[in-house]
Amino acid sequence: MAPDFFKTSQTTYPTQVAHFDELIANNQLSHLYLFVGPSQPKKLAFSRYLAWQIVGDSDLNAIRIEKNEHPDVKITQPSLPKSGHGTRRVWKVEQIRNLTPDFVTTTQESQRKVFVFDAVETLSGASGNALLKFIEEPAGPQLIVMLAENVNDVLKTIQSRAQIVHLLPEIPIDDSDDIVDNDWRKKTQLLLFKWFELMMQRRIESFAYVQLQLIDQLKEEKQQELFLEWLHQLSRDTVVFGQVPDEQLMFPKLVGLYKTLVQHYTNQQLVQASDAIFSDDHLRKINVSLQTRLEKIVLNTTLALGE
Repeated sequence: MAPDFFKTSQTTYPTQVAHFDELIANNQLSHLYLFVGPSQPKKLAFSRYLAWQIVGDSDLNAIRIEKNEHPDVKITQPSLPKSGHGTRRVWKVEQIRNLTPDFVTTTQESQRKVFVFDAVETLSGASGNALLKFIEEPAGPQLIVMLAENVNDVLKTIQSRAQIVHLLPEIPIDDSDDIVDNDWRKKTQLLLFKWFELMMQRRIESFAYVQLQLIDQLKEEKQQELFLEWLHQLSRDTVVFGQVPDEQLMFPKLVGLYKTLVQHYTNQQLVQASDAIFSDDHLRKINVSLQTRLEKIVLNTTLALGE
């Protein structure tokens, strides 16, 4: 029976699963990846899937990885705060140093050790430097995976050493009912494409477009979810355009727009714009109106592209 992390990875990141399966099969994995994107549980599931493929995809290994008991796989999260010091987990220097025995020993059962570090945006300068020491002096073959929601919150020293991968969910939302019928879908996608183009061109009209065109089109929660899913897919396309075949893009008919964007902006600017769009995931969790959220996306994206 396939483990839950396998099912989650296959349904959420099918393109990335196929890509990394090929890298593993051809022995082309880098030793350090920074996975950026929403949904901490899904990114962790994908990390467990990669570890499982590397150490052996047996049922026993799946169980041990899920329980964090495999001797060659170490999945670590930031420390919980002390009582009265808030709720945010933070990486501490001593926590990194306590991993020394794992870093300086070679594998016991596999050809490569796997380390997964969650929420690396909470690394401080000191804890980040402690971690970099081990990254740069591995005891043997290793795969190090770091997870974050926003690449701009990650230490520059980490960013510069890692291969950055944007993990964007590809889960199709059920659209079988009248809320997202075919006419609504066609009209809404056209509105989205126009708004996205205005926003990526840093046009002031993109602010007014939210109220004048989008809000009345997105009255139901399911419609809003699908719209934002499409927006995420658009953002992904701009980042990976030119790195994957056009047929693997979510909206290949927008290749002309993507070509214009990569000619006008650097890859760094496009990544920053993508992060600005994904920052909306935080606002979804609190009581902020859709109009305010979309306008904030416009503002943050405009600022990101102007840097």
